[in-house]
Amino acid sequence: MSEPYVVTISHQLGCGGALVGEKLAQALGVPFVDREILRAVSQRLHIAEADIKSREGRLSSFWQAFSRAEMLADPIISVSADCLLSDKELFDMESDVIARIARNSSAVILGRGGRYILRDHPRHLSVFVHAQLPDRVARVAGLFHVPADVAGRMIEKNDRERAAYIRAFTKSKLTDARGYDLCVNTSCTGLDGAVKLILGCAGLRLGI
Repeated sequence: MSEPYVVTISHQLGCGGALVGEKLAQALGVPFVDREILRAVSQRLHIAEADIKSREGRLSSFWQAFSRAEMLADPIISVSADCLLSDKELFDMESDVIARIARNSSAVILGRGGRYILRDHPRHLSVFVHAQLPDRVARVAGLFHVPADVAGRMIEKNDRERAAYIRAFTKSKLTDARGYDLCVNTSCTGLDGAVKLILGCAGLRLGI
């Protein structure tokens, strides 16, 4: 039996990264891992998935972090595990789940710093999926049923928060092509074309 391999998909909002990951996993016949990470952490903490999801991929503001510290210092205040969990603790918990999955089985893993977490994995292909801004705006506007200007602001905010989060915990830049084995622009390739490119690279990099 061959050793497990993993493909990590880092992506920008509105580029179709999740769909590319799903299609890739289906083509490879391996699990697509996204919400499973969220579910594992929420079960470990005994809190709702929505409470974890609201904090994923972004850093707490100064006042959120300050309030969390005040809660920890006051034994009278009753708060949930999510309120007390620091950004670093959440990242570490998700990292542990990702590392365990990659040790035990082949998979396609979406986001959450997987590229950095699995940087020493012997059979790992890291992919960055991106797209031109007009295409991202059109996709987000369609997905969330909002005007183009609102979609543009959503993208700008998500890019800023995701970049800060990745920089804080991986000391790297999300959009730096040097950090990936392959970068794919879905504005040029389309989603199916992106999958074909990644499959070709996986054959060369992982021998599959």
